[in-house]
Amino acid sequence: MFDPLTFGTEKCTGVEDFLRPEHLITEQDRMVVRTIRDFVDKEVLPHEKEFDDYWDWTEREEHTFIHDLKQKLYVDLGFQKTLIPEEYGGLGMYSLVSANLVVEELVRGDLGLTTEATMNLWGVLPFVPPTPNEYLIKEFAPKLCGDKPFQVASCLTEPQGGGSVEDLALKGKYLQTTCRLEGNEWVINGHKRWPSAYRTADLYRVLCRVEGEEFPRNIAQLYVVADAPGISTSKPYMKMGCNIDTNGDVWFDDVRTPKEYRAHPDPMEDLKSLIVNETLGRAMPTTGKTLGIMKRAYQILKEWVDQREIAGRPMKEHGVVVHELGQIAADIMAAEAFVYSVAYRFDHPEVYGEPWDFKNLVVSDACKKTVGDLGWRMVDRALDLMGSFGYSREGRMEKLLRDIKITQLWVGGPLLYLTELSRYYFGTETL
Repeated sequence: MFDPLTFGTEKCTGVEDFLRPEHLITEQDRMVVRTIRDFVDKEVLPHEKEFDDYWDWTEREEHTFIHDLKQKLYVDLGFQKTLIPEEYGGLGMYSLVSANLVVEELVRGDLGLTTEATMNLWGVLPFVPPTPNEYLIKEFAPKLCGDKPFQVASCLTEPQGGGSVEDLALKGKYLQTTCRLEGNEWVINGHKRWPSAYRTADLYRVLCRVEGEEFPRNIAQLYVVADAPGISTSKPYMKMGCNIDTNGDVWFDDVRTPKEYRAHPDPMEDLKSLIVNETLGRAMPTTGKTLGIMKRAYQILKEWVDQREIAGRPMKEHGVVVHELGQIAADIMAAEAFVYSVAYRFDHPEVYGEPWDFKNLVVSDACKKTVGDLGWRMVDRALDLMGSFGYSREGRMEKLLRDIKITQLWVGGPLLYLTELSRYYFGTETL
């Protein structure tokens, strides 16, 4: 009942109380979110201050808590079988709204752990749309639905080109990792840099240029088992954040993989699949990760301003601080509105077009760029309010600032996003 005497005194009830689209969330979504939240609160956040120290966990001989977390998340909670159809033992979940809800919750615990986990979804996605590749689903479903973590890593970026390999307007001509078909096998040669989860991978998805072919038949996504002869890897890089996700170099020297291990036998279907992968990769899970980091920063900052005093008064009761807190709340709401608006759009291709339409790629670009900027601004502002404690490890905010910068640079990077936006909305043709 409306009470004018108490109007304006209501308080936020938590991280769900911004602009979460409750009308889009199913009861199954709510159940999954509660399960993930319980996992994060009880098993991930207790290690919050340890993750940076385990950047080399894949090099250690001992069993670590990270192995336990991956077993629980991938297998016990079923994360790695999310995209596998139910008839093959998977969960058959394809909603981007649902996916962003899960990612947003999981990343509150740690960006690196979340990134390794979502790499499976990104790596499996190419052989699902535009039409499911039944051969590959049957081939890998037993592993992804098994009782051990099964990691898929996507090898796209190359040392000389960075995100240019993800700019499809360049028509694959700068891809230097090549493949050729010899009998019933593809033969791959090249050097990939920076694939997430590369050190724990059981299977690689490799973006290649097909020798002797012209666009659009010259781009192929090939799957290769990680222990295939001719594959070698570097040591993992020590990064500024997102440390549980391992990144490094992978070399392919006459590596052979079955002819059937192409994401789609039809080159046009394979190209559509790659565009879908880029489009959805920018819309989900990266923006969901950014939003989740923002909400974790909100939790930490709220605890700080609730307890901190300035001149004998609670910090949150000072005018200059109130201005900053209000802007932080607005930024979270703006980010959440954009994330779920785009997720809903992609869940309804019958209205908004297919995910391989260029318009939808640039919608992802705009979402990724804008939410990334909002996230950086929000966490940076929160760190300012916490002062010196904000940049100490004990304050926990500096880790979120480092992590959120990394999320801005993934899946092509902001310069590519702005270029594609200009191509679509202003007709730019020479760049």
